[in-house]
Amino acid sequence: MKKLSYRNILKMVVKLSSMSMAALFFLSGNAPVMNSYAATASEVLPGGGAVVALGGSDKTASLNGVEDVINSQEEIKVRLKANEKEEYENLVDNLAIADTKDYLYVRSEPDSNSEYVGKIYDDSVGKILDREDGWLLIESGSITGYVKEEYCIVGKQAKDMASEVGYELACVNVPTLYVRSDADKDAEVVCVVKNGEEYLVKDRKDGYLLVETSSGDGWMAEEYADINWQFTYAESNEEEAIRLAEESYAKGVELVEYALQFVGNPYKWGGTSLTNGCDCSGFTMALYQHYGISLSHASDAQRYAGVAVDGIENAQPGDIIIYSGHVAIYMGDGKIVHAANSRLGIVVSGIDFMTLLGIRRIF
Repeated sequence: MKKLSYRNILKMVVKLSSMSMAALFFLSGNAPVMNSYAATASEVLPGGGAVVALGGSDKTASLNGVEDVINSQEEIKVRLKANEKEEYENLVDNLAIADTKDYLYVRSEPDSNSEYVGKIYDDSVGKILDREDGWLLIESGSITGYVKEEYCIVGKQAKDMASEVGYELACVNVPTLYVRSDADKDAEVVCVVKNGEEYLVKDRKDGYLLVETSSGDGWMAEEYADINWQFTYAESNEEEAIRLAEESYAKGVELVEYALQFVGNPYKWGGTSLTNGCDCSGFTMALYQHYGISLSHASDAQRYAGVAVDGIENAQPGDIIIYSGHVAIYMGDGKIVHAANSRLGIVVSGIDFMTLLGIRRIF
């Protein structure tokens, strides 16, 4: 069997994933080993990948073994890309795109009176499984159900629109890869990306992909990335509830952070100015007004705003804490921020500032 010298082997650049490398070592008759250090930015090759150093008692490796692994990896890549294309084509050939100002209910039966299992929003997609009396049975995200066909784009029009409502992600499939300032292997390096990382594809040119990274836009060689098409799908009732709860909490935290910047400002009876003076209900009203929500300038009226929260253990940042003739904003951890009185002004206090009567969630 023809052998390669150790010196020549060191010159070989093998563009393989770590799995490929392991397979290469296994196939070599001389039990080669890879240097233990990890690839650094200085070792990243122009096209991506890391230098593999092989060694053994006689510092030789099997050329046939190397070629077998390379050929095997190329075959796998070809099959994976073919599968990706087939999956994409299968979807777009049976695509339904929601065409509505807001959303469509996805129902359990082809009947407007049946319960809905989720919602599909404008430009979200589903795969058509069946048609029945003006209804489409679709599979979208985690749910399967019926939508009115009249509110969907289907057929050739949907296929032509697929690239407009979807987007591509490039998943790096080599250990390390340069992202460059232009679609050229000699262009300046913008950053280095790693195996398994995904980046939004914005354009193509000369075998390169323009991708969006945290270091800015740049070009990566397309051959070293797997392309995954992404669409927006329907949302189940459970998924919607989780999303809304997360959004509500995040908005409450943001409101508290906004409110804290006014601590130390004066209290003013009947006032609504966060800087020049406000009373308790003027404080909560002005805070929520900043987020486009109107509340009455009366503590008694705010007692009925939003929805009730059952117990302080279920309260979250941003909730309005109701006292007798007084209101405050809950911060979390048993604390409130509020326009307390003319002596204290806007302050942070414990929730036991007064006797708690109720909790209202506005977001």
